[in-house]
Amino acid sequence: MESFESQVTTKTSDTLRVVWRIGEIARMRREAKRLAATLPRYEGDVPLPDAATIFQWIADLCATPHRRPGTPEGHRAEAWVADQLRALGLDNVAVEPIPITVWGADRWSLTVGGETIPSFYVVNTAFTGPDGETAPLVYVGTGTDRDFAGVDVRNKIAVADVPFPYLPVGFLMRVLRAQYCLSDPDRSIGLRSGQYLNFARQNFLGGDDENSAPARDVYWQCRHRGARAICLILRDQPGGTNSHYGPYDGIMKPMPGLWIGKQDGHHLRWAARAGIDATLRLEGTMEKGVTHNVWGVLPGCSDDVILVTSHHDSPFQGATEDGSGAAQVLGQAWAWSHVPREHRPKTLVFVLDAGHFYGSIGAERFAAAHTDLLQRTCVVITLEHLAAKEVEGTESGYAPTGRLAFTVMFTTPEPRNIAVVRRALETKPVPHVAAIPADFFGPGPTSDALKYMLAGNMPVVSWIGCPYYLLDEHDTLDKIDQNQLRPICETATELVKSYMALPGQTNVLSG
Repeated sequence: MESFESQVTTKTSDTLRVVWRIGEIARMRREAKRLAATLPRYEGDVPLPDAATIFQWIADLCATPHRRPGTPEGHRAEAWVADQLRALGLDNVAVEPIPITVWGADRWSLTVGGETIPSFYVVNTAFTGPDGETAPLVYVGTGTDRDFAGVDVRNKIAVADVPFPYLPVGFLMRVLRAQYCLSDPDRSIGLRSGQYLNFARQNFLGGDDENSAPARDVYWQCRHRGARAICLILRDQPGGTNSHYGPYDGIMKPMPGLWIGKQDGHHLRWAARAGIDATLRLEGTMEKGVTHNVWGVLPGCSDDVILVTSHHDSPFQGATEDGSGAAQVLGQAWAWSHVPREHRPKTLVFVLDAGHFYGSIGAERFAAAHTDLLQRTCVVITLEHLAAKEVEGTESGYAPTGRLAFTVMFTTPEPRNIAVVRRALETKPVPHVAAIPADFFGPGPTSDALKYMLAGNMPVVSWIGCPYYLLDEHDTLDKIDQNQLRPICETATELVKSYMALPGQTNVLSG
């Protein structure tokens, strides 16, 4: 199963790869600038929901502690989404089942020398039973060949550091100009701006099993070498949290594992180097279950389709992951449902897919099941993790900076698509947004849009952010910048309006 996390490698290799493409990006940028002035405009009025309505959608979706695939909380979210689509008058609202294995942790702990170390489970790893696994600790660094040299992990509990790649945003955007366009009205992106990409664990990427894992995967290397369990230190996680939900590839793993926060990792490294005994416990259940894609249609004057998507599942309360994205999809459904059909040149399909936290299985299955629809799709617009407040890590958690978290619009490298994005960001600018090539990090966006791209040859605009709390329990309603909900909805509407106005086509990349 392909993992979009595995596309992101290291600061150095990413930057070098982008340097080679600067000329191509600049050429596309110039061509898109020329085309932007010639694009047809949608002249009709499109009313929009207000910020209070959008935020209420987020709050209603996030009414449970989590929305994990296959759980009662996840099923409640699916039913709620379907009800909203029906209330907006969409046709043929469908709730399509996808069989999965539902893994759930009930109890977990790490005790070292009689002292309990705060921890969080590594999702989809093996359970230990009530007595746990007791064995000496052993430190293996980040799991390189050099780290393993002379180290025996057999029948021990391995301790490893997990680094995140760092994206030098300021250098890429201000020096290299590695973007198609940049929306930064308050010029808050400086030369030193950057952030860790904490969805991409460099030595535990996910998406692989015992036979396909790369040599740098510390989890599988420890498993191959006979370790009984593993503790993974979130070395670069700002804020020091240990509640990291990943890798969420849907692959069941045979060795129990726990996440350890950065500060607690200092003591654990010392204990592992000293070979102190520890007990790791992870108990839970694993059973067959189901999750559901939810989608509906707003017919237009033609069969050409604009596909607007996000996902409804989340590992925690998920205000930004992805309550905010789902609410922005509902915002587009609300807006265009208030436009008479005769003023909708194209058909709109709204998909709130399932199992983002199961290897993006919902997007993958939707694309496979609806090839006829994808053949008529002019563009896929994904909206994920928007209106998130930017934070800085502190020893006790996160501190807001007063800015909006940085987001990107992964944009298919085709001049007309780039021109649409450019015009939308110029017409309705939002802070801290860069439009970058869809294949900036690999074959496609680091979002569910990748699954649609792999299934069909259509343009993509994938608007997505990565605040530091994205995958942990701090992703709560207070992290939403409510003042930005309406402006983001306006920008997303500009994207849709441009595609509504473009001449009828089936897939602009193949036409």
